[in-house]
Amino acid sequence: MKKKILFVNDEMVMGGVARILNTLLENIDLERYEVDLLVLHPHGELLAQIPKGINVISGTPFFKTVDIALKKCRGSDLLNKLRLLLYMKSPFIFKRIQKERALILKKHYDIEFSAKEGFCTIFTAASDSDLKLNWVQVDYKVVNYASHHMKLMKKALAKIDLNIACSEGVKDSYSEIFGVKRICVIHNLMNEKMIKTLADKEVSDITPSSKIKLISVARFHYQKGLDILIRAYSEVKDAYELTIIGDGELRDELHELAKDLGVYDRIKWLGIKENPYPYIKASDLFVMTSRYEGYPTIILEALMAETPCLVMEVAGIKEQLKNEWEGIIIPNDEKELVKKLLELKDKKALLEDYKRKLSTYHYDNEGILKSLDAIFNGGRKDV
Repeated sequence: MKKKILFVNDEMVMGGVARILNTLLENIDLERYEVDLLVLHPHGELLAQIPKGINVISGTPFFKTVDIALKKCRGSDLLNKLRLLLYMKSPFIFKRIQKERALILKKHYDIEFSAKEGFCTIFTAASDSDLKLNWVQVDYKVVNYASHHMKLMKKALAKIDLNIACSEGVKDSYSEIFGVKRICVIHNLMNEKMIKTLADKEVSDITPSSKIKLISVARFHYQKGLDILIRAYSEVKDAYELTIIGDGELRDELHELAKDLGVYDRIKWLGIKENPYPYIKASDLFVMTSRYEGYPTIILEALMAETPCLVMEVAGIKEQLKNEWEGIIIPNDEKELVKKLLELKDKKALLEDYKRKLSTYHYDNEGILKSLDAIFNGGRKDV
């Protein structure tokens, strides 16, 4: 008989967690597992990319604002958000979740997997599933999304059987902040074959250059530190070309910053690209200036597209970049970025050699799937 698994996520907006979740769902053996995905607030571009064979369940109206910040809510959404927050401050939140669960879930699950730490953890903790898992993707020592609900989160985590952190840094932070002991590290799965295939697609708007071609792909969000990159680029602009793929809430601020620094017209702003990989592959160096991460999969995607990386140190990065030709890790400091770019400005040949070596890069999905399968079947006894 197939084991029944329920994955729980709050939304499917384009971003790390939803993409990682879809990749995991693509790799689950549906001959052995019956898989449901509950999306509490069903919206986002990646809803359309949920793999075939996965039964998708929508949350009730109670969860409509679960992923929306209070300051962004208007009208009825504001009232719904305030109601949700009041429940989270009350002793009745678990009973209310159990009531909502009864409206949408019609079976008992062998395994329940909170795909995003936070409210999904609380939702899973309120279940009667046999094995409750919590996926942790953020370095909580740098940014604690649960800071206003610590008592509730600790109560929920006491009901979770096992936390799965995406990196050693994330594991250590989560253990320290919440005092959890049942936690292990399993790296995120990657769709290596798809990324390499997409990276080989031809696109018409890539032009060769004698300068070193830098590229960054990120949401225009404070976390991603694109302001750091733009300021650093303004100091080395004569030696490099810079392409930025992405969009987001800070678009206007970043554009104004680039204009003030006189580099707006020098930067290639490509917006959101459904397939960014050919642009990464055509570049000499991928640059990531995130202020914090958990296990930044964009770095792995760059390596699969045969492009070495220059990255600021965040959680998980040392587990990804193990050889010098894969990437250079610098302290999370703007001056260090400028210093390293100045050191590399005449080393295009070295970067091209790194790209050649990356043609044999391979990611260990097989080991990750074995670790997850062992957990699903009660074989992990090391935590």
